[in-house]
Amino acid sequence: MSLGHKVFGAIFLTSALVVMLTLGLIRVSLVRGFAGYQQRAPKDADPGRVFLFEQQKLLVMIGLFGLALSSLTALLLADHLRRALGVLVGGTRRLSRGQFSTRIAVASSDELGQVATHLNQLAATLERSDESRKQWIADVSHELRTPLAVLRAEIEALQDGVRQANPEAFELLHGQVVALTALTDDLFQLARSDLGQMNYKMAEVDLWRLLREATDQFQSRYQKSGLELSLVRESSRLSSTVWGDGDRLRQLLNNFLENSLRYTHSPGRVEVRCQSVGSEWIVIIDDSAPGVAPEMLERLFERFFRVEASRSKQLGGCGLGLAICQNIAQAHHGQLRACPSPLGGLRIQLILPCYPR
Repeated sequence: MSLGHKVFGAIFLTSALVVMLTLGLIRVSLVRGFAGYQQRAPKDADPGRVFLFEQQKLLVMIGLFGLALSSLTALLLADHLRRALGVLVGGTRRLSRGQFSTRIAVASSDELGQVATHLNQLAATLERSDESRKQWIADVSHELRTPLAVLRAEIEALQDGVRQANPEAFELLHGQVVALTALTDDLFQLARSDLGQMNYKMAEVDLWRLLREATDQFQSRYQKSGLELSLVRESSRLSSTVWGDGDRLRQLLNNFLENSLRYTHSPGRVEVRCQSVGSEWIVIIDDSAPGVAPEMLERLFERFFRVEASRSKQLGGCGLGLAICQNIAQAHHGQLRACPSPLGGLRIQLILPCYPR
């Protein structure tokens, strides 16, 4: 029952009681007035005045009783609202102080209960965001600490004369600087994407042409790594046009192909298939072993998340590429999904709306 229904019910019940009491007293007054007013009144009294006086007393009694009953109803209703609002105010005050573990007991299904439910949902969202922020800071500092520690150790070794200033030493320093630059670039892109500041030049893009260019670019590297890369079109639709930013979509596809190249064991296979289902284009990238544990698939697009076994950090990367790809797909009103591949590795599905729809 909603709060409005409760207030209406209380007012209706009070009014009904007052009306019933009024009708009952009027009935009693009429019977007693006509039957016995001559016995109570002086002989020289005007019968009409006596009856009018009796009715005035009756109306005063009814008014006082109605006022008392309405006051009692209003007091009970106000106390109920005061206690319910007090709980809500206390909960919002704790939330404003950063106590995101705050939860409010939902004692009703009316508007106040709905407000309490929404406040609990808000508190849970803020709690997750706060934990994500803390984890983000910890992950960024951890990622920066390793290359900086290597740089410091190498520079100190050069200063102390432990290592010679030869091309090998400078190559090692350069590699760490390149890793730091790549990490800061990924962080910058991800931050801009989260803030909605990543520039997208939307236009008509031929998805099939984009896939051919991306796979052709990787063919020689795949062959050197002992991997077979194939591209198949599984659609009778003549046009493969989507609405998007060609450069960003190319960045997304390159990231997937780079990951498959880096993590797939040789000899192995990587299949890229393009399908049209209804009003959507689906790009499927399958690679062979090793795969990803099912319980880790849902976390695959989280920032800084890496599978530690076969797809380990030792092979490179900082765990931001797929998070950036997720943001790019969402900016194109698309979706990214991960599931086990029938080839024994990982399957990535990119779903994009056709253009025109």
